[in-house]
Amino acid sequence: MSPLYWERHPEGPFVTLIAVAATYLNPEAYDLDFLKARAKLEDLEEMRVFKLELREALRDPSQLPGDELSESVEYDNGSDEAFLYWLWRQLYGDEPAGTEAAIGARIDALPDRFTGRLDPQAVGGVCHAARVGEWAEALEVLSAGLINRKAQLSAAELNELAALFAAAGMPVRPIRTKSGTLAVYRPRA
Repeated sequence: MSPLYWERHPEGPFVTLIAVAATYLNPEAYDLDFLKARAKLEDLEEMRVFKLELREALRDPSQLPGDELSESVEYDNGSDEAFLYWLWRQLYGDEPAGTEAAIGARIDALPDRFTGRLDPQAVGGVCHAARVGEWAEALEVLSAGLINRKAQLSAAELNELAALFAAAGMPVRPIRTKSGTLAVYRPRA
């Protein structure tokens, strides 16, 4: 067995985030409830560093070292970013992660990104919901519009939607059908 990321790079970026996530969320030793309890122990240095690194990774997931997080945890959230938002919500609930303005800006930009694949009514609905900060509603209207038009999505667009669904705390995940169109599903709890 090859050495783990934190063993190979003890001073590397996001060492605590990856080590803690791998310890409690890998498929062989999954214990989200125990991690939730540890996350509440703010006097533990490891958990303070974990929370700081999780916030930093949410601000810019591209800073994560390669596929180290996904290989250590093996999640199916669609992207590192979607997993990180899911993890934040699981551990810290509605506590602000410090990324809210960026998420709002990304949701505001969605109608432009899908121009030509949404009808004008859907564009208006997405814009209105985003303008008033109703992120989940904006994403629901966008998804319904894309599904109704059988719009084609790229893998990058699907990853973007997965991250935004997770950031908005939506209980469904976007998926791409074999034909390349959008669908949503509700994972089993």
